[in-house]
Amino acid sequence: MKDGFRTGDIFGRRFIMLSLVYFIIGTLWMGPINFLIPGPSSGIAGSVYDTAHWHVVFVGFIAFFVIGAVYYIAPRIGGRDLYSKRLATLHFWASNILFPLAVAFFLMISIVYESVLNSPSFSLSNMPSGLLISYFMALIIMFVGIGFQGLFAYNIFMTIRMKPST
Repeated sequence: MKDGFRTGDIFGRRFIMLSLVYFIIGTLWMGPINFLIPGPSSGIAGSVYDTAHWHVVFVGFIAFFVIGAVYYIAPRIGGRDLYSKRLATLHFWASNILFPLAVAFFLMISIVYESVLNSPSFSLSNMPSGLLISYFMALIIMFVGIGFQGLFAYNIFMTIRMKPST
């Protein structure tokens, strides 16, 4: 640590900048599209497009902003540098790759399969294989992403738990 600069500052700034990108995507692009483009997703609460939109706003903007703030504040609370720069780097890049992939699968489901999902004859037995694969991939991404959030929590816990360096 030099001149009050901590490794957590880098990751705090990265996540906050990333959150601002998702804020712009979720509010200035996805929000208006939800109401301007006619189709099965237009303003219908509960559509798969709405699921993607709300994930971008709540996870992409709010959660990533909070994660950035925690990366920035935790070393100050712990009185030392971040426990593991490697874990923080892994967390940042995993979040940067997995989250957009999950949103892409939501959007793909919305664009390609929304009419199938809203069909009165829809049932699990006649679900198209592409839709099943998309849901399965989104679930895998979600569980892997939760694991990376666990690494974030471990890194922060160890940063705060450790005795301050002298």
